[in-house]
Amino acid sequence: MAKTQLNARVPEELADEVRSAATKAGMDIGDYITAVLQADLAAASGSPELREARARMHAVAAYNKWNTTGRSEAGAMSMDEVFGT
Repeated sequence: MAKTQLNARVPEELADEVRSAATKAGMDIGDYITAVLQADLAAASGSPELREARARMHAVAAYNKWNTTGRSEAGAMSMDEVFGT
């Protein structure tokens, strides 16, 4: 398969976590990022269960980012309310 280079600016903390995860997985960073993106794209077009799991994962990440910036949760919906569980 032909390869192309993509460039992205990410927070240093995320870059450190990705490097660490790639090392733990015994992969170089390019292969690791490729595998993560392929898994996410497969989930996005997969079964309803995979799409829901992906949506939950992205929602939790967004929720955690919201909380770390000190934003208020007053009046916010819970994850159960968002996903109807």
